[in-house]
Parts: sequence; C-alpha cells; structure tokens
Amino acid sequence: MPDTQPMQDLFGTLSGIFTAIMMALLIGIALWAWSGKRREAFDAAARAPLEEDAGISGSDHKETAP
Repeated sequence: MPDTQPMQDLFGTLSGIFTAIMMALLIGIALWAWSGKRREAFDAAARAPLEEDAGISGSDHKETAP
C-alpha cells in the first residue's frame, strides 16, 4: 500500500494557509468598510431610500394601486 501521510500533511498545510488568507481577507474588508474614508459613501447610501427621485417629483405624477 502506498503511504498517504505526505499527501495528508500537504493537504493540512494548504488548508491552513487558505484559512489564514481568508481570515486576513475578511479582516481587511471589515477594516476597509468601517474606515473613516467610507463614512461619506455610507451616509449617502443610508439617505438614498428616503430621498425622492427627480424623475417622479413632478406634479403630473399620479400614484396607482397595484
């Protein structure tokens, strides 16, 4: 029977490296998203649902029931 231990060791090492990269990526994205540079974009996105669209603010706009 062939010895599969080296292959299992390699898989374990690659799995650990992949996990570390994914954790670093997640932490990096979280830091980027919560950085002060993004505050203006987040505030604009938070206000967007409350603002009226320019195209439907005219007096000839009539709401219709679905």
